[in-house]
Amino acid sequence: MNNEILHARIEKRFNDIFETPPEIPNYLYSNLSHKLRRYQILALQQFIYTQRSNSADLVFNHLLFHMATGSGKTLVLAATILYLFKEKGHQNFIFFVNSDAIIKKTFDNLTNTSSPKYLFDPNGIIIDGSPVAIQVVDVFPVVPADNTIYLKLTTIQKLHMDLSDPRENGLTYDSLKEFELILLADEAHHINVSTRSDKKKLTTEEAEEKNWENTVSKILKLNHSNRLIEYTATIDLTTDVLFKKYQDKIVYQYDLKRFMEDGYSKNVVLLRANENDEQKMIHAMLLSQYRKYVAREHDIFLKPIILFKSNKIATSLGANNTFLNLVEGLSIDQLQNIIEKGLILYQNEQSIWRKMFSYYHEKDIAQVVRDLKWDFTSETILNANESSFLSESNALLMNTLEDTNNPIRAIFAVAKLNEGWDVLNLFDIVRISEESVSTKKSTDSEAQLIGRGARYYPFVKDNKKSYVRRFDATNNVLKVIETLHYHTINDNAYIKNLEESLAAANIQVKEDKFDRLEAKVKPKIRKLEFFKNGKIYINKLVPTSSNDYQSFRDYNVSPNYDIQFETSIEQRYGSQHSTASGTKQHEEQLSFQKSLLQKAIQRNKFYRFNNLREYMPSISSIQEFIESEKFLGNLKINISLPQGISSKDLSSKEILLVIEKFLAYAEKNIRANYMKERGTPVFEGFALSELINDYVIEMNHVNQRITNVTQVVRTRNMRDHDWYIYDQAIVNGLESDMIDFINDYMERLRSKYQEVYLIRNERKIKIVEINGVRGFMPDFLLYLKDADFTYQVFLEPKGENLREQDQWKEDFLLSLSTRSDIEVLNENDKVRLIGIKFYSNDRDFKQAFREDFKGKLFNEEEIKQMKLPLSGQGE
Repeated sequence: MNNEILHARIEKRFNDIFETPPEIPNYLYSNLSHKLRRYQILALQQFIYTQRSNSADLVFNHLLFHMATGSGKTLVLAATILYLFKEKGHQNFIFFVNSDAIIKKTFDNLTNTSSPKYLFDPNGIIIDGSPVAIQVVDVFPVVPADNTIYLKLTTIQKLHMDLSDPRENGLTYDSLKEFELILLADEAHHINVSTRSDKKKLTTEEAEEKNWENTVSKILKLNHSNRLIEYTATIDLTTDVLFKKYQDKIVYQYDLKRFMEDGYSKNVVLLRANENDEQKMIHAMLLSQYRKYVAREHDIFLKPIILFKSNKIATSLGANNTFLNLVEGLSIDQLQNIIEKGLILYQNEQSIWRKMFSYYHEKDIAQVVRDLKWDFTSETILNANESSFLSESNALLMNTLEDTNNPIRAIFAVAKLNEGWDVLNLFDIVRISEESVSTKKSTDSEAQLIGRGARYYPFVKDNKKSYVRRFDATNNVLKVIETLHYHTINDNAYIKNLEESLAAANIQVKEDKFDRLEAKVKPKIRKLEFFKNGKIYINKLVPTSSNDYQSFRDYNVSPNYDIQFETSIEQRYGSQHSTASGTKQHEEQLSFQKSLLQKAIQRNKFYRFNNLREYMPSISSIQEFIESEKFLGNLKINISLPQGISSKDLSSKEILLVIEKFLAYAEKNIRANYMKERGTPVFEGFALSELINDYVIEMNHVNQRITNVTQVVRTRNMRDHDWYIYDQAIVNGLESDMIDFINDYMERLRSKYQEVYLIRNERKIKIVEINGVRGFMPDFLLYLKDADFTYQVFLEPKGENLREQDQWKEDFLLSLSTRSDIEVLNENDKVRLIGIKFYSNDRDFKQAFREDFKGKLFNEEEIKQMKLPLSGQGE
């Protein structure tokens, strides 16, 4: 089956020497208020191509423009209205969306000639010398006037209700049969629940949206000349049912990555720091004001907006009040201290924070405080969560944020602004009261919001108005007004989710499909004695009981906790490079009052006694948990601080945050390790032929667009290497390097051992640490045999990003050669188990692996020691 999407097929036709892309009619250029960009021209050309087809009523009556947020989909929509009116004679258009706010915005964009965002020529639409009017209606006239476009603007909810429960003189399916209709669906992903849900049980909200989808489908089918044209930046084409529905309907695609690479957006930089809300709000305000000052010094008008984003309305309202109090109470001395501390913390000259604090260091601080108190007041801050938010005056404020007479500098919101919000001068998005655990759904929403904030702010510089970035390749201070900063926590799991959501916003398409990578055990290997009768040795497990958990160490929680006082990490979207603060560090043991520890415990639901007892039956009270040397009574927190700052300089809130991070670490390990099976030093042999078999890995081709080549998974032909049991090695770059290393020593291995085989462990063989519950699956097993013994050698390549957290695995593997209690059940006199240090690309670590590998496998003294009876190795 051909999985090519419609837009790709059209693009191929345009590249054919016998096919000429259609010209854009002049009346489109002359009647739009903005000059069409190249990608918008291509979008319209591909649309026009479909509509010129003789079978357009059947094949191309339902199309979708799949374009990045901020790329000007609504201008394309305006152009399609004019094209279908002029070329196809359509006069009746229904624009629908799922939000009243977007309806109000679109009313302005398509009908209000005095609006700065009006999409048609404000002097009037002229086609073939005649003026064309746009008239907003509720019901289409039976006898339409000449040169008139009738536009019904409605929410999909109201459209569905009007047709499901018709009223007198209102819309009905029967009345709509009489008209040729163009349905324009904005944020079109909301009418796909019936498609995307497949057979899953729907939520109440999804059930409503399913009815909307059916309503739209029914209208489309009322007349063969009807059209449904959808516009969205958000559609998951990795879902089979959605891909099948839209494969022949996506007429044009322009993803966020292309949009950004073409320079039409701001750069997006993640500012990752573990700060409390007050610090985050103050820093964001200072950064916003820094932008304003820099722009003003270059004769550029800029009123930068900050969006403070929360997950709950109550949190957002509280943060709004907190922010106003912070600004009102800000003194010259306070700001001076903030700036001096910032200069100590941020010493990397490339850091935006270093640039900002250095700038303020030279400014008149008294004037800065006056400016901040003038710019950030209750009159210049909008709360999008209040019931009055959807008033016409607020809607106007939200749609004209760039205007010189619009006073708004900051907005507090939860979810109302994720869709349909057109803003160019948003430069800071700040997450408030965020938790480290964020769902993929929530980070998908944040990625969409970032896409909206990434819209470029055009400005005049050197008598030229720029619509694309112009300072990427320079160190010009004006880069700050070409950059959106997203202020968030420095939590690895959250950042990973967010990066995945941002990557998904590039619009992953099914055309890439999946690469099916298959590795088969070689037929010759299957015939060998080693494969037919050989064994793989795995340690036995025993169940644990509540009596086995008497202290933190039984949960793999260390009472010695090391933490770095993190200032900030800046990472540009689309780049693997990040900029840290660059501050020199020193370490101190953190002193804290018992009351702070109690407060941190109270703020975490996991540590409520009734819940904690489920995991820690050995404690009789929270007081025992706090005071016992087995638990928090022996807690030592070592904190790495910037030079010039002592632990005594930390505020109570900063210390509380550190303690909360320890408790979060402890909670994770307590949950993960309680009542799990424990590893023993007794290993048992299992038939190799039952554990090792052919395997298949399916890799999404899109996911391989990463810059770290050591992580890209590829196949490697191993048919000519008879020591590798599979015909293909499905490995990343680091694993492939280790195979090369083994190959370099193969001649020496074969001169010493009678049999040598390398086995890829594809999630089949798991060993568990002795007297612990953590388990893992070593990537490779090296099978060796000489006249006396069979050796099972565990090999594990390890990237530097995982070395520290996986150090316990290396310790476990190395202990196999040194522990006196290792036993191979019934085969103690025939089998030896060997663990080798991690293989690494790091020069020093690779040398350590090399020496360990050679010492244990070629050094006669070590081999002789290993051949001693296992029970006597440690004596």
